[in-house]
Amino acid sequence: MKQISEQVDVLIAGGGTAGHVAAIQAARLGVKTAVIEADSMLGGTMTTGGVYMPNHFFSTRQPVVLGIGWELYTKSKEIEGLPIPDYTQRRPIETPGYYSYINVPIYSALAEEEAVKAGVILHYHEFISHVRQDGDFWEVTSMGRGIQRTTRTREIIDCTGDCDVIRLLNLPVIRDDVRQPGAFQYKIENIEHEQIWEKEVQALYEEAMSDGTLEKGDFAYPNMLPFKNFLDHGGHNGTHIYASDTSDAEGQTQANIEGRQRMLRMYKFLTRSIPGCERAVLKTMYYRALGRDTYRAVGDTIVSRQDFLDAIDFEDKICNAFNYIDMHSEKNGCDVSFLDTPDLLPKVPFRALIPKGSNRLLVAGRTLSAEKVAFAGIRAQCTCMAMGQAAGAAAALAVQRHTFSREIPANDIVAVTLEHGAAPV
Repeated sequence: MKQISEQVDVLIAGGGTAGHVAAIQAARLGVKTAVIEADSMLGGTMTTGGVYMPNHFFSTRQPVVLGIGWELYTKSKEIEGLPIPDYTQRRPIETPGYYSYINVPIYSALAEEEAVKAGVILHYHEFISHVRQDGDFWEVTSMGRGIQRTTRTREIIDCTGDCDVIRLLNLPVIRDDVRQPGAFQYKIENIEHEQIWEKEVQALYEEAMSDGTLEKGDFAYPNMLPFKNFLDHGGHNGTHIYASDTSDAEGQTQANIEGRQRMLRMYKFLTRSIPGCERAVLKTMYYRALGRDTYRAVGDTIVSRQDFLDAIDFEDKICNAFNYIDMHSEKNGCDVSFLDTPDLLPKVPFRALIPKGSNRLLVAGRTLSAEKVAFAGIRAQCTCMAMGQAAGAAAALAVQRHTFSREIPANDIVAVTLEHGAAPV
């Protein structure tokens, strides 16, 4: 096995929704930055996971998240030759937010290009196996096929989505007894929608559920949407995986197997039982099942349900969150609730990105410190991007100032992110 040694200023664990933005921000500030990513590309749930709709950059009143995430989104649209949506012209009848769809191959390649251009060192197909503190440095061991890498770094940002680094350090974590279901993404095309009648397909779906042809979770939203919605979306983002735990290889394997079983069962039902679906094609399958929540850090503060509902204007706020809660469950499917008024825009405090009892260590994305309900609102992809940018800025400033990231004032973090295009908070 090849032994490799490396020294950097900032190490990002996980190049997903928060991690790729954190890495680009830190590198653009001139500090030596590396990413260790267990998968094959940047972007996480948006790319390898197939949830290709980062939400929400804008509310009906104002921009919520901009910055590096918005920059990558708009550049990807320019490459596609598509106009940037004018959100002031949208009609938010069904929802006060706006979904922004990306082309996965273009976005992932562009994010990688921008990371490399900024000087980010990318290490794909590696997972972190050991972390220990050595004076003013962390020593991180990562493993990949045929290699073992030892990285010395001043700052770590855990963007793994599952608190991989936090758990290796035996720092406290939050793990809900009842977790939100996971998801498995695929796309069915060539449905002849002119043959689809809403009440007929609803009856056929309910009959299939009654006789065991389909199982609960094959369609994730029966409590809030008709089955026709599943067909309208070609099945995308429409499947739940119950009791999924993607925080280790064994759990990821089981979630993948269940997700593909559900996909195949649904495809057989559509093509054999739904008029207009006889020639449907199972066109796209994303190979990795996703977890909505597994482990979260216990931070210097834990964002509570009431903090989120009241849109508390934290003194150490570093980015906005959108004003809705998206709670998935086996019991109900999905419940979405919005804050009382669009003027209420929740904030994310810097203390929620600082693991309690740690130095030179931050979290961003699904690893932030929050109670279950608040987390269900903050975990939206655009907010994860904004947290990543703030964490990248904080880690870079800490290296430049020869101090701990936890000591960087939130106002200084926001000032840097604003210089790099972020939305005001």
